[in-house]
Amino acid sequence: MKRFHHKFTLPAILTLLVLAIAGLLIGYFNYEKQTTLPPNSNSSAIGVELNQSQDYVDLHKLQANGVSFVYLKATQGRSYFDDDFLSYRDQILGTQLAYGVIVTYSNESTSNQHYRYFLKKVGRNTGTLPILIRPASSSTSSKYLRSIGRAGMLKQLGKPVMVEENYKYHGYFPQGTLFMKTGNKAANKLKYSFWQYTTDGRVKNVSSLDQGVTMVTYNGTVQQYKQKYGQLTQ
Repeated sequence: MKRFHHKFTLPAILTLLVLAIAGLLIGYFNYEKQTTLPPNSNSSAIGVELNQSQDYVDLHKLQANGVSFVYLKATQGRSYFDDDFLSYRDQILGTQLAYGVIVTYSNESTSNQHYRYFLKKVGRNTGTLPILIRPASSSTSSKYLRSIGRAGMLKQLGKPVMVEENYKYHGYFPQGTLFMKTGNKAANKLKYSFWQYTTDGRVKNVSSLDQGVTMVTYNGTVQQYKQKYGQLTQ
């Protein structure tokens, strides 16, 4: 039977093995705690969605951990208004974050009812990002899509309008309507301006956003983002 010529060789090998495994474990757990980034994508700017279902978030902490913009849930239909919308909008003024607002489009209200209620509760202070229309129903019937398309009247507020819908339905929407892609597959940057890449993300060092966060990335370049929406945070 062969013997090690140096009595310290085997312990040294075992020590290095333990250190290597420990390093891998530390790296894995640190990775799990990082801000969730888009898969296979060099993102130019990262954003999150905020609404009253979450614990209240300090926006300065978002800014300090690489988030550049937020989308605030605002209204749904003709009667729902998010309880935290105004507080978040006020807090944003003290940050470098860009923001936009979300209109959740109910199939139980008309486009005119959506518009009037939104104007009453939110007004024209909608941030620099496109106004986002989110269908409340998964229906893709022609009637529902045309109804959402008529909500393009929100452009009267002087901001571009974006719909969270598959681009293949673009014919139902007014010319100039932008689109947001959803799902974990990278978006076609020629068709989609923004990409909602997860609804189960996290933001580093923000305890109230350690899971279940809806996260969005801008599909253009850094320079395009700066020209349209504001500075990136570090």
